[in-house]
Amino acid sequence: MTARAATPTVPGRAGPVLPARRRLFGWSREMAAQRRELERCWTAALQAGDAISPPPGVAAAQHLADGGGFRLAAAREDQLPAAARLFFNDRVVHGGWVYLRGFGYYAADAQMYLPGRAPAPGRRFAAVQQRWPRYAEFARPLAEPAAREPAGWYAWLAWLAFLESAVQDVCTARWSAAVLGHDKAAGVLDEVLQGLGALLAEAAWNRWQPDSCPAGPCDPATWAERAAALSADARIPVVLCELARTLEGPEVAADAVRAVREGDVLWQIAAVAHTRWPALAAAHPGAPVLLVSEAFGAMAAGPVLAGMLPAGQRGRVRLALARGSVHEEEMARVSGTAWRTGRLEADGQVVVHLDDSVFTGRTHAGLRRALTGVPAAVYLVPLTLDVGTPFNHPEEITALGRGVGEHLAGLETAVRAVGGALPPAPSLWARRKAPGPPLGAGGGPADRREEAFARVAGGSDRLLALLWDRYAPEVRDA
Repeated sequence: MTARAATPTVPGRAGPVLPARRRLFGWSREMAAQRRELERCWTAALQAGDAISPPPGVAAAQHLADGGGFRLAAAREDQLPAAARLFFNDRVVHGGWVYLRGFGYYAADAQMYLPGRAPAPGRRFAAVQQRWPRYAEFARPLAEPAAREPAGWYAWLAWLAFLESAVQDVCTARWSAAVLGHDKAAGVLDEVLQGLGALLAEAAWNRWQPDSCPAGPCDPATWAERAAALSADARIPVVLCELARTLEGPEVAADAVRAVREGDVLWQIAAVAHTRWPALAAAHPGAPVLLVSEAFGAMAAGPVLAGMLPAGQRGRVRLALARGSVHEEEMARVSGTAWRTGRLEADGQVVVHLDDSVFTGRTHAGLRRALTGVPAAVYLVPLTLDVGTPFNHPEEITALGRGVGEHLAGLETAVRAVGGALPPAPSLWARRKAPGPPLGAGGGPADRREEAFARVAGGSDRLLALLWDRYAPEVRDA
């Protein structure tokens, strides 16, 4: 990179100077092209196989909801299996689409409420605890139609959405177990998360991969039994009850319970399996791999990715969980009292750090400091790349003592280290802002609530803005 390209943001300007802007726009174009190529490749594989076939006239990718999850055209809602309509009883219709996630999917997170309106942590967690028995009730009715050959498209989407919901609630509980230092609960939840992650990988990815693209094992005949056994595990109600009891305490911080994760986007994990893992496996044949999931945004990424790996390679992988996010603490979304990563034994292992996004790289630097021994290699593999914060908040980069251009050059080197490619999508949480209302405009309580709603809707956290728009009545009325 030239000296000019490394020039920092010009004082008083609202974003990076021209060379850095060109680099960011180039990244955006490359990521968009990669997503189009994945869509083309995956659509062809789906249509060529006989496991699941998308309905004619509707592109398969249109069923992927922005921000995660699955959707179907409102006119096709009656094609959902009866059990799916019962399970997704709080599904929403928005913009002509039915989303197989309701407000309840995210309701444990304090960020899904207007200021001052979020229930206490214990109350938010209680909803997860009360919902858990429904997974055992619906596991078989939703698994069996999806396991047929061929599976109906909408039955398959419902099964994936069901598994995602179960994974989400386990992740919510696992976060609380870490915050509370409850090792027994953490161990149980890790085991369940790995089982559900393997099921989700089988159903969402392994099921329809062509013979020329090796994937992990897939045994649809076992899905119903395995899902029922995992959701009916007698240990889960016990650990949920223990966590709930502790979360009712008077000193529990709001961030002891959270649910919104940008890394909860299944196709982006599949993209890692498709574009990144082959390069990593070729560079380190047979080497043991420590697959570290960043808990704040990508807690389930490791278990799901491990389930997608080609047969014979899963045994070389050990899973671990870390939390090193610094940006969210600076934004006061997670307090300094929330748990941090301890030491991770990495001697002789290839460490792959899965994160939902990358901004300054400080989270990855923290992970490196937590590693003990001498790793064979350490890689950052983010699911998305932040191209918005250099426009919205360049001062957060220059505060680290480097120019925006210098920062982008280093970031690109780190991100391309596995396979030479960028992630297939930009981050949602730091896209360009929309114009927002002025602060302190006055008015009564209702006006102030609408002002707060508008600030989120126009802020740089585009994931939260998207969710508040989709669940606007629930956010306003909660």
